[in-house]
Amino acid sequence: MIAHFTTELFTAFIYGAAGLVGGGMLFESGKRYVKTAGSTQFKGKVEALPFFGGMVCFGWGLQQLDPVVTDFVSTVAPLTRLGIMILGAMALFNYSVDYFTYTDPKSIAVYAVGTGLILIA
Repeated sequence: MIAHFTTELFTAFIYGAAGLVGGGMLFESGKRYVKTAGSTQFKGKVEALPFFGGMVCFGWGLQQLDPVVTDFVSTVAPLTRLGIMILGAMALFNYSVDYFTYTDPKSIAVYAVGTGLILIA
């Protein structure tokens, strides 16, 4: 049962991580601005629409990779999947919030738990 649960969760994690990183590279927003594709200029809503369309296409492309992702996920042991998700979630959380560091004591503790699960498997 745990193997099936972690398979589904790990598959969702892979898609979510790809979307977070891809979206973070394409789009940044604040209360009254958007910046697209790493530009240094502030743009309005109309200029950002093509990038939203790009994210839709990116999501569609990810769905086309489903057989490859499913095959990959099935080759990884359940505890290793859990450890990778813990490590990845902490790293992605630090990536997604400006001025968060990857090496603060709380993050290192989470990394240690994730690494422990990977090494146990």
